[in-house]
Amino acid sequence: MTRDYAGAMPFEAAHWDLVPGRTALVVIDAQNDFLHADGWYSAQGIDIGHMQRCIGPLKALLAAARAKGIPVVWTRHGIRGAEDGGPFMQLRPFLKDGGLRRETWGWEVLADLAPAPDDWYVAKTRLSAFYGTDLEVVLRGLRAETVLMTGVLTNQCVAATSKDAMFRDFKPIVIEECTGTTMPHLHEPAIEMMRVGWAEVRDLESALSEIRQLAPAHAAGAS
Repeated sequence: MTRDYAGAMPFEAAHWDLVPGRTALVVIDAQNDFLHADGWYSAQGIDIGHMQRCIGPLKALLAAARAKGIPVVWTRHGIRGAEDGGPFMQLRPFLKDGGLRRETWGWEVLADLAPAPDDWYVAKTRLSAFYGTDLEVVLRGLRAETVLMTGVLTNQCVAATSKDAMFRDFKPIVIEECTGTTMPHLHEPAIEMMRVGWAEVRDLESALSEIRQLAPAHAAGAS
């Protein structure tokens, strides 16, 4: 029997509940070179205002996550030089002579976000934070199922990492206010692409509300 799908939506919006001991917060590339006024992007004349929009919301999200024992994973995009950056570097000529270089100040996480020594840190060289890194191993070790996705850039590393998370059977939840890009006109299309394709997209307040209702991870008896 043939079913009639006339007028049906070609996707179903995702909604995944957060579970104590099964949730992690991933902050993608919240580095000085992207977000600091003295960072490489700003110094090259690139408008970083839309990326900086995520700083305040990230502070609130990080505080709520830490209060409930949700582990925080920071990714840092960095290369030694143009050679290990791949063909991508040919599309970013302003990075030829500097910026996003490992073990430099610009490569470090923005101090205003108060990264902690016992957080997790993943070094990446490509848009997806899963490519050629130990991010999946870290998340499996943390027993994460739902993964809160934040950071920069919305239409590049956030989109690529959240898609790869779904490919690995994690449940990515992108927090809209906690993302930003160098090309603001692409932000909303990227958010919609993720929403209808492979991720749940939440506003900050709804995420904070659910996090605040969670039992602390250490009290949940996660196993």
